[in-house]
Amino acid sequence: MQVRRYLPNALTMGNLLSGVLVIIGLFIWPYGAQLNEFQGAQISEIGALSQRLHGQGMLALALIWIAGQLCDLLDGIAARWAKTEGPMGIQLDSMADLVSSGIAPAVAGIAFLHTWAPALPTAAKFLPLTMAMAAAWRLARFNVEVHAPTAAQGFSGMPAPAGALWWIGVLLTGAQYEMFGSFGLYGMGGVVAVVGSIVLGSTIIPLLMISRVPMMDLKGWKKHPAYDRKRILWLSLLIIVGTVVAISARAVGLGLQAALLLYVLGGKFIVPSAKT
Repeated sequence: MQVRRYLPNALTMGNLLSGVLVIIGLFIWPYGAQLNEFQGAQISEIGALSQRLHGQGMLALALIWIAGQLCDLLDGIAARWAKTEGPMGIQLDSMADLVSSGIAPAVAGIAFLHTWAPALPTAAKFLPLTMAMAAAWRLARFNVEVHAPTAAQGFSGMPAPAGALWWIGVLLTGAQYEMFGSFGLYGMGGVVAVVGSIVLGSTIIPLLMISRVPMMDLKGWKKHPAYDRKRILWLSLLIIVGTVVAISARAVGLGLQAALLLYVLGGKFIVPSAKT
């Protein structure tokens, strides 16, 4: 019984810690200096900013990040199963999402731009900070409006975890580029794909997060059969499109991002009304 009671919050902490580990990994493990090498090391030699990115390290961090998002998906299910839903869980969930879906993407984007696009102006390399601000705004709005009378289906604006998935796609694409070499036009496709994804992830994705665009949710199954059928069909389409793009572009991360863009477009067609 005690395990059942604390499982939802444990999963939420898993989401939080995954974001923290991604941030630590970007600057320490597994890219550059180890903890015992910090003394006397130059900033340019430490972590992701050392320009010694390794595909295996990026892949490891992406898997840690994915595990955190799975925890985020399951903590609500566990709370309903354990009948421990309440305001404390809502606040903890939003705090964890702020780290894993706001701060971690911002740090990842800044690190990548310093490494993969050194010619950019310094100010431009900090553009991904928009993710931290958008996530904070989106999650605060959710907490304020979650108990307000709203419609039964859908989200209003892109949920923060979906934004995190976009940035996981950046890591996955970068990992494949590093592990298997350049792909695409003139051997620069990997760099173009990663930098382009970061630009979109720093502009379009934050705007979608704070918007009121209706988007599909994955809650409340069996309550609205017509909506359930639409969701199943659209999820199937997302998987098909993502798989096709991943195979044709030779990048799993790009397939994930293509599926996310289609997910955004689907809200207008399948969500009868929106909630926060």
